Amino acid sequence: MFIADTKNHIIHDMSFVRFECKIRELKEEDKKKIFNITTVKRMIGSDHVPQYNGCPYCMSEYHNFDFNKLFS
Repeated sequence: MFIADTKNHIIHDMSFVRFECKIRELKEEDKKKIFNITTVKRMIGSDHVPQYNGCPYCMSEYHNFDFNKLFS
């Protein structure tokens, strides 16, 4: 199962949660349950609005880092 943070647009993998994810600090109204990986891939895709991102700690293979932020 996966949890989507609807406020920050980040998806967490509940089978591989890390301390840094701060899942317990999320409010219940900001959580959305996702039950399969195909939905996660669709939400992370570039054509989904709003575009979600994988958590850098528990879903690093789906985390898209914007390197342009380094130079601005």
